[in-house]
Amino acid sequence: MTDALEDHCGTVNIGGRPITNLRFANDTDGLAGNECELASLVEQLDKASSNFGMEISAEKTKIMTNSKEPSKKEIKVNGQIIESITKFKYLGLIISDEGLKPEILSRIAQTTAALTKPKPIWNNKIRLLVPWSRQFFSMPVSRGH
Repeated sequence: MTDALEDHCGTVNIGGRPITNLRFANDTDGLAGNECELASLVEQLDKASSNFGMEISAEKTKIMTNSKEPSKKEIKVNGQIIESITKFKYLGLIISDEGLKPEILSRIAQTTAALTKPKPIWNNKIRLLVPWSRQFFSMPVSRGH
């Protein structure tokens, strides 16, 4: 990976530093400023992988842009076209070209489902509170003069 990314000069800057990739455990996200740069990055990664006897899975590899226009360039790995997507889920978070809207809607739906599900434990808690409340209200109260 380092060999492939060493010669790559990216145009994406975060805090004034060029960023070409993000690595998460066994995943790598490539960052590129345009389609030609992305195609070059994928080609370099593919070559570096093959030098070590590995290959990139075209089925598992996806491309997502933050542009409103669909990708015009076909990017290939091992002769197969890489699928272009508009959203994906990573560590439970929906990453989308629409921003946070899909994530917010998903969390609202999950919360609604959890809160509307009947829970028998609610009845048990009420039964536990009733004897205690009887004891509390039957305690003698004295007036302090």
